[in-house]
Amino acid sequence: MSHRRKLLLHSNAPYAPTGYGNQTGLFAPPLAEHYDLAISAFYGLEGARIVWNGIPVYPGLGGEFGNEYLVEHANRHFEGEPRGGLVLTLMDVWVLQAQMAAKLNAACWVPVDHEPAPPAVTGFFKQSGAVPIAMSRFGERMLTEEGLDPLYVPHGVDTDAFKPYSKDEVREQVGVPEGAFLVGMVAANKGRPSRKGFQQAFQAFRLFREKHENAFLYLHTSVNPNYAQGEDIPALLRSLGIPPDSVMIADQYRMMLDPYPPATMAKIYSAMDVLLNPAMGEGFGIPVLEAQACGTPAIVTNFSAMPEVCGAGWHVACRPYWTGQGSWQAHPDVEDIVEALNACYSMAKAPREALSRQAREHALGYAVPKVTQEYFLPALREAEERFGLTERERAAA
Repeated sequence: MSHRRKLLLHSNAPYAPTGYGNQTGLFAPPLAEHYDLAISAFYGLEGARIVWNGIPVYPGLGGEFGNEYLVEHANRHFEGEPRGGLVLTLMDVWVLQAQMAAKLNAACWVPVDHEPAPPAVTGFFKQSGAVPIAMSRFGERMLTEEGLDPLYVPHGVDTDAFKPYSKDEVREQVGVPEGAFLVGMVAANKGRPSRKGFQQAFQAFRLFREKHENAFLYLHTSVNPNYAQGEDIPALLRSLGIPPDSVMIADQYRMMLDPYPPATMAKIYSAMDVLLNPAMGEGFGIPVLEAQACGTPAIVTNFSAMPEVCGAGWHVACRPYWTGQGSWQAHPDVEDIVEALNACYSMAKAPREALSRQAREHALGYAVPKVTQEYFLPALREAEERFGLTERERAAA
C-alpha cells in the first residue's frame, strides 16, 4: 500500500450546523480517500478526540480558535513533526495568530467579503507565509490585488440531497398556506447590524406585501437577540408593522440544537418562490447555492461572492458601507429588492420553470465530486508544492 500524504483540516466539527461545519462534513470524506486526514474542530467538540466516519476529530478548547493548540494537533497527527504535512484551515484568518501559523505548512480556505480585502486578512498571509485559497472568484480577485497569489476552491453542495421537490407536495408538508407567495430567508443572525441585511429585507417585504396580501415570509434563523448578539427579529418585524400572521419562523429549538437534515431543508427551499439574501457581504453564501440546487431562484446583493453564486435570480443594487474591519461592504437598495420581488411574483409559469432549471444547472457546477476533482485536489497539491512537501515525498520514495 502506497504512503498517503497527511492533511489536518482545522474548522468546525463536520456535524456542526454551521457553514464551516457544512463544508467540512461534505469534503472530509472525499479528501480522506486521498489523504491520511484528521479534523481539528475549534467549534463543535471539546473534551476528547472522537472518530467520525472513520476520520479522527481532535477537540477544541473553550471557544479558542486554535492559536493555543493547533500546532500540537499537527504535531500529533504528523507524528512529531508539525511541518510533516499540510494544515488546511477553513475559517476567518483574522482570528488566527500569524506567528502560530508560521510554524506550520498552512493553507487557508478563506472567506473574503469586503472590497478590498481587509488589512487583518492580507496582513495575516503576509506575516505567516500561509497559502491563501479563495472560496470565491471575488475573493481570489481581492487577494490578488493585494499582491498575494491565491488558489481557488469554491464551496460545494450535495446535489443529491439538495434537489427540487414538487412545490405543491412540500408546501403541504411545510405548512405553507394555499396560494401563498413564499419569500424565504436562511441566514445566521449574528452581530448588530446584521451582515445578512435583515433590516433591508424586512423593509422591502413590508412594501411588497402592501400590494400582495398573499405574500408570506419564512425565516430560518434565530430570532433571539441574546444568541450570538444578533438582531431582535420580533422587535424589528413589529417596528415595521409586518402582520404576525404573514411570518413563518423555523422551530427555534430544532434549528439550533437538533438541526434540520438536508432532505428537510431541500423541501423548505423547494417550497419557496424565492430566496431572499440581501447580505452586506458574503464570503460565499451557502444558502444561495442550496436554494439554487433545489431549483429556487434568489435575490442577492450585487456584491462580493453573491453574483457568482446566484446563477438564477436577481442581483440588486447597493451602496458602499464602511465596516469595523477597515474596508467596504454594501448596503442593498430596498427599492431594488422590492422590484426584484415584484419581478419574481409576476413571472408566468413557463419562464418561472425555465428559471428553476437554470438555477439547478448552475448549482450542478458546484457539486462536491466536481469541486473535489477539478479544484480541491489540484489546489492542495499546489499548496504542498509551495511548501516543498512533494519534493520531500519524492526524495523519500
